[in-house]
Amino acid sequence: MAHRITLYDTLGVQRDASEQEIRSAFRRLSMDHHPDRFSGEKRGAAEQRFQAITEAFNVLSRPESRERYDRDLAQRAGGGSGNQIDAREIARRLAAKGAESLRAGRIEEAVDQLKAAVDHDPDFDRGNYFLGLALGRVRGRERDALRHLERAAGADPHNAVYKAHAAAAALAAGMASRAERLAQDALALDPTSDKAKSVLTAIRGGTDSKRDGLFGRLRRKG
Repeated sequence: MAHRITLYDTLGVQRDASEQEIRSAFRRLSMDHHPDRFSGEKRGAAEQRFQAITEAFNVLSRPESRERYDRDLAQRAGGGSGNQIDAREIARRLAAKGAESLRAGRIEEAVDQLKAAVDHDPDFDRGNYFLGLALGRVRGRERDALRHLERAAGADPHNAVYKAHAAAAALAAGMASRAERLAQDALALDPTSDKAKSVLTAIRGGTDSKRDGLFGRLRRKG
């Protein structure tokens, strides 16, 4: 069956894209494809493309219309697995909201939203990743943070970012050997990973104060 082009495809964003990502994509595409930049036959094609981009943005930039559109997508994808698809869509929407809350520093709100996302789809890598980052900012939740970051890394084993953050969480939880293994795994995937290198430097430095200071910095950057 041919792939149906969605409004997300039109803007070139993921289904769990944040509102900011959608707005950024629209600004870039509307500039690239504005009809005033073209003439002759190319102008007609640009006008059609610009209209499609604008329509996609108008739907996806408003929470209510986006919610309706996501439900329609789930139903079209559906058959007997409609409920499962709905759960995945809900997880991705909740994860996007949780990531925005995390970036805004609303940690408690982010944890609640991301926990709900993972409850809907336990194997969703981005949901587990952002939940791990959020929990890493809550004192005493280091092991919970590690569990979700490792789950994210397990769901996407070629993602160096997930491995590097898991390494930092393991270090904060006092698991130096585990942290070193995860950092080495991250560097095997991405030799330029500064986060993984910092974890190894802290382990080899050998003091708890260095570890605490490092993870504090990593959590603030996460």
